[in-house]
Amino acid sequence: MEELGTLKVLMDERVGHEDGSVSARHAHVTDSMWQTLMEQLTEVRNESLAARRALHPRYPLPVLDRLLHERAESR
Repeated sequence: MEELGTLKVLMDERVGHEDGSVSARHAHVTDSMWQTLMEQLTEVRNESLAARRALHPRYPLPVLDRLLHERAESR
């Protein structure tokens, strides 16, 4: 998430950390922050699936194999 430029307050909330600093007490996560993060993480996921599929179109783990297959069909 750091590579995506995610705000610290959002990273802390996402991973369940609690920051007791003054700035953290006054910072709040908004719906638009969550939406942006979800869009960014979805893009990272899609890029990862595309890179994995480029190596080989099938995978022995059923859940990943299904994701690779769905990704191929959606293109």
